[in-house]
Amino acid sequence: MTGGDELAAAEATDRALREQIADLVRARTRADAEAARLGTRTARPGADPGLAPIRDRYAQQSARLGEEVEALRAQLRAHEPELERLRARDAGA
Repeated sequence: MTGGDELAAAEATDRALREQIADLVRARTRADAEAARLGTRTARPGADPGLAPIRDRYAQQSARLGEEVEALRAQLRAHEPELERLRARDAGA
């Protein structure tokens, strides 16, 4: 693989990781909002008891998504030095 190809591949990886993180953050935000909305509904007098397990599933989903976000952020942090090295090499530094 040539230097330009290596840089292009590294930049594509960086972009893909950032896009995945953004997607997961949006999904986690939606799960948090649904859990909060259902939490409010379950706290009302006469609330359907079937809402609590749904709320709990959204909360669990949010937690799992948060773990995935952190794992991808760790991958991104590990990848960034290589990307910067390739950029510097490509710039002739």
